[in-house]
Amino acid sequence: MTTPTELLGRIADPTDSSDGGTRVVTFDRLYRTSVADLWEACTDPDRLARWFAPVSGDLEEGGTFVIHFDDDDTPRCRVTACTAPTGFTWEWPQADAVSVVTVEVAQDPAGARLRLRHTGIRPTQATGYAAGWDTYVRRLEAWLSGVALPDWDETWGALHALYAADGGAGGAATGADGAGGGADGETGAAARRG
Repeated sequence: MTTPTELLGRIADPTDSSDGGTRVVTFDRLYRTSVADLWEACTDPDRLARWFAPVSGDLEEGGTFVIHFDDDDTPRCRVTACTAPTGFTWEWPQADAVSVVTVEVAQDPAGARLRLRHTGIRPTQATGYAAGWDTYVRRLEAWLSGVALPDWDETWGALHALYAADGGAGGAATGADGAGGGADGETGAAARRG
């Protein structure tokens, strides 16, 4: 695996000043697949387990689900909105607050576009969540392309250091064709460690 040298996401202050000083992590990635395939990769528990983490529960609007991360972190989340196959929103509980993840899937002339927005993140955890989501979107790209997934720990560690050094601004770089990627051609999007 090539160690990532480019950030694919952004950390920003939210536009709503009533948020209590939280941060927003965003990604906008192009995948060379169909909208239907990308939607299923992001919503089907069997497919999520291949690039993200095992998920159990009800992924329908109003349902609750648990993410089973490898480090025994098991947040119990709630789907607050779902409009298949174009988007869904879910609440991700944190120690003293609830953050919100919004995923949008859209047709693009070159494939399908994923827009991910994670709001309500405490400033002290923003680089961790950004590195996590960045690692996951790279893993999603690899999985959809049929290549080996990047190692979680190595990729997250390198990206965490890059986001911290960057001050959180992020690169959100894309290639000339709008597809993701740094020099290694990887793209990125989903997160967890603080």
